[in-house]
This record gives sequence, C-alpha cells and structure tokens, in this order.
Amino acid sequence: MCIACAHKAKLLADIPEPASAPPVLVPTPVQRIQPERISPPSRVMMSAKPEGNVREALEDRDPNNLNQHIQIVWDDIVGEPEGARSPECAWRLSRACFRNARDICYTALAVLLAPPCALCLGCGFACLAFEQIWCTAPCLRCVKIYFASVRTMVRSCMAALVVPPMEAIGHICRHIRINLRRDAPDEPDLLVV
Repeated sequence: MCIACAHKAKLLADIPEPASAPPVLVPTPVQRIQPERISPPSRVMMSAKPEGNVREALEDRDPNNLNQHIQIVWDDIVGEPEGARSPECAWRLSRACFRNARDICYTALAVLLAPPCALCLGCGFACLAFEQIWCTAPCLRCVKIYFASVRTMVRSCMAALVVPPMEAIGHICRHIRINLRRDAPDEPDLLVV
C-alpha cells in the first residue's frame, strides 16, 4: 500500500482544491466509538455571547478577504503537463508530503511566532491609535482654529486689494467685441503676434 493512501491526521482544516484537480481516492476513516463524557453543569452568565456567533467567527478567519491572493494548495503550485507524468503513486505521495509539510510548518510557526507577532502588532496599533486620538486630532483642531482667523484676514485683504483691480480689468475686457465678417479684406491681424 502506498504511504499517500493511508489515513492521516489533519493538523489544519483542508484547503479546498480547485475544481480542475484530478479526482483523488481518499479512504474513509475508521469510526471509533467514544465513551460518553459527562460534563459538570456550567453557569450561564447573562452577558455571555451566544455560542453560535463565536463559532461562526472562528470558521471564517478572513471575513474581509485580506489574504485572498495567497493560494498554497497543491494544484496552484505543482502541475504536470501531458507527456511528462510521474506514476500515480509518486504523485499522491508528493501531494501528501506537501500537505503534511505545509500543515506542520504553518502550525509550528503559528504556535511559536503568532502570539509574539500579535503582541507586537497590538502594541503598535495601540500606539498608533493613541497618537491619532491624543496628538494628531487635537493638533489638527488647533490648526483649524488658527487658520479660521487667518482665512478671515486673507479674505479681507483679498476684498480690499485684489477684487477692485480685477473688477476694473473685467470691466475693460467686457467691452471688447469681436466681429467676424465674410467680406472682410485679407489683411494681417495686428493683434496676433
């Protein structure tokens, strides 16, 4: 029997393979009868969240599709074209080795490095939020207040110094008229440089 065909324990949930993947025969696992466990009665607090919402949140760990571009399933990485095919046993063994190595490595990295990374990210985002709430927003509010008075001064200066000359120029330009005649002589235009 091939090693790839033997039943294996799964460390991570299966990542769905694309529909274009060739069908793979997977043996059905042997069902073992577990003795009934009697759990002690648990207290239910009034503020506790329903169990269903927690399970739904754990099932979909990327609800905003932040990492949709990461495809690490076998058929997205390795493909054999027609004419260059390995034996079916080697293909299944390679696929099983890939899955197990990926699952074990990812699980080990997640267990060892995810908590410290989460700690660093949590502290970093907390510092960013603190800086935005207590430093940046008040400074922007101060600048907005200061510039409101500056805007009033600039508007007054523009009304006193710029508007009168511009109105005079507009009054002069308003009286410019252009007449186009078809029977005009072909003389050079003196205004065109």
